[in-house]
Amino acid sequence: MEKITPEARPSEGFRKISWGTRQKHMPWQWSSAGFPAPCMIRADEDLALYGIEVDAITYTFRNSIFYGVRIDYTGCIHNATILRHLMRSHRPIDGVTHRSERERYWRSVHTSALVRMATDGLSRGTVFLWGRHRMFADDINYPAYLAKPPQINSVPRPPVPRTYVCYRASGPIVVDGRLDEKAWRDAPWSQWFEDHQAPYAPPPWKTTRFKMLYDDENLYFGAELQEDNVYGTLTERDCVIYFDNDFEIFLDPTADGVGYYEFEINPLNTVWDMFHETDYHRASALHTDYDIAGLEHAVSVQGTLNSHHDEDVGWTVEVAWPIRALLDRNPRVSLPIKRGDTWRANFSRVQYMHTYDHLSPSKLPESPCEDWVWQSTSTGDLHNPEMWGRIIFSDMTTGSETDSDLEHGVDLRVKPESIGEREANMVAFPSSEFRMGPDPTDSLRSPAHEVQLEAFEMDRYPVTVGEFTSFLNACREDIFYDSRMRIPELCGITNLENGAYEVVSGREDYPVVFVSLEGAAAYAASVEKSLPTESQWERAARGLEGRIYSWGDRAICPELANYDFHYGGTTPVGSIPDGATPDGLFDMTGNVKEYTTSMFVSYPGGEEMIYLGMREPFIHEHRLFNVVRGGAWTKQEACMSAAYRDSHGSLNLGFRCVRNQIEG
Repeated sequence: MEKITPEARPSEGFRKISWGTRQKHMPWQWSSAGFPAPCMIRADEDLALYGIEVDAITYTFRNSIFYGVRIDYTGCIHNATILRHLMRSHRPIDGVTHRSERERYWRSVHTSALVRMATDGLSRGTVFLWGRHRMFADDINYPAYLAKPPQINSVPRPPVPRTYVCYRASGPIVVDGRLDEKAWRDAPWSQWFEDHQAPYAPPPWKTTRFKMLYDDENLYFGAELQEDNVYGTLTERDCVIYFDNDFEIFLDPTADGVGYYEFEINPLNTVWDMFHETDYHRASALHTDYDIAGLEHAVSVQGTLNSHHDEDVGWTVEVAWPIRALLDRNPRVSLPIKRGDTWRANFSRVQYMHTYDHLSPSKLPESPCEDWVWQSTSTGDLHNPEMWGRIIFSDMTTGSETDSDLEHGVDLRVKPESIGEREANMVAFPSSEFRMGPDPTDSLRSPAHEVQLEAFEMDRYPVTVGEFTSFLNACREDIFYDSRMRIPELCGITNLENGAYEVVSGREDYPVVFVSLEGAAAYAASVEKSLPTESQWERAARGLEGRIYSWGDRAICPELANYDFHYGGTTPVGSIPDGATPDGLFDMTGNVKEYTTSMFVSYPGGEEMIYLGMREPFIHEHRLFNVVRGGAWTKQEACMSAAYRDSHGSLNLGFRCVRNQIEG
């Protein structure tokens, strides 16, 4: 491939903007309506293009570097015009390939082009253009990495975590980075990694996958990272490894986001191991000085490290992690490992852009990294354990028969139907004193204490998609609309060209999500209500008797609550009536988390919160979050009690309202 550097970019690209141009150097205004991060649309877009008026133009960036563009149009009448103009602006250098009756592919000097022509007057045609630049993928001949326009960027399959069945090793393993023992050859590979905002982002342009095994002493991790120029600089243990390209392991053996481990390694075999008391949004208290006792690790480079004068294949990682070391900081880990034990885990690859115009390659300055992961968290936040994948342990030896029951995974339940007309009246709670707390996962910072409350009323149900859409149409404040609400399988509110909003058919009774705290407060004010305090919420959910769950102390199960992906998404509000409180509040446990106006701080008498950024030299600021309550369809069983405190949400965060009462 021809060598191209940012300082010597070709003139060919799109609308006089060369491939490889930084986003900040492009003289266009970008819209906030694009989703997710690599996918952008312009606020100042001119849809007159190639002799016609096109429907949409969507831009894809890699590490903030301009990679490609997708152009959508309607009608076969435009096919010939599109092709004629494209071949003038991007002249074929080695002919045009007719891949099918409707597909044409060719390469120009610096661009790959594919036209998927419309078949009739109403069908969609699509133009794909992407740059052949050494910082991007090899010269692929298919537009695998280009973003879809927001209006069609939906994936109508249930969002469920990936699963990997971990078998016992079939023989000894020597940790040398090569993954060539029989045990490794017998072990299955994971799925290919995806973008951390998948399925709504294009796939990575370099491949990554892992294997995992165990025996009586160790967990074994192996990883394979495709890379044409393997590069690393950091050599000091426990430095910030993700400033290099790296591979990362996140391990939550108690599956509750409390007491999990992180391991990072770069191509120089430099590592950073650490321990997290809780996830980032619950005052992470990150321990960077933690070292895994007895850890073994190695890297093997298939090529020449830190040289761009040849083309590498990639690098492999091998780790032996002593199982008993997991008890050092999390004594709740259940050992020995048994068949069916399910841990939450994720694996990440951090990837930067590099330039190749000097004797040695160098990282492109001011370029953000890509995060490619085994299990997308859909939020861009890797430290979100409830969204990680499942590691399920088998007692069978790898290389023998597969454990078919475990490999089958977890079956989704059929979503319950909407209940139809709902009671509109609120539930009244008289003034009272009740015992609040503790959060069973964080009792030191949330001890039980007495709280005096004035009388209030609370909505029976979370606010629905239909109700929030009516609010948007009444207030006409676009600031309260989040473009992710348009995704029908997650929310289902579309914004129309006339400025109005419309509910996707069938989503009216589902709880609204992706609402900002300001938007939730504005909705509440519009109906002469407010958002609840944390104490109001817990009083309503637990009663004066201090129930474990909203319904009582009976063990949680999918017949009582929507949690841990059992239903593959939200369920219509009130559609699991057996989980209601004795007072008649629905969905207080599971379905969606709910906003409160209280800040995530320690309860009276509790230990001080240590927030992310308070003691990490590589993080320069921290901020407080509002408490959210109730668990969600994504949360695991250990995090579903009514006293559990959370402070984060997006695709799983909704709200309900309260109204203060005057007694007497």
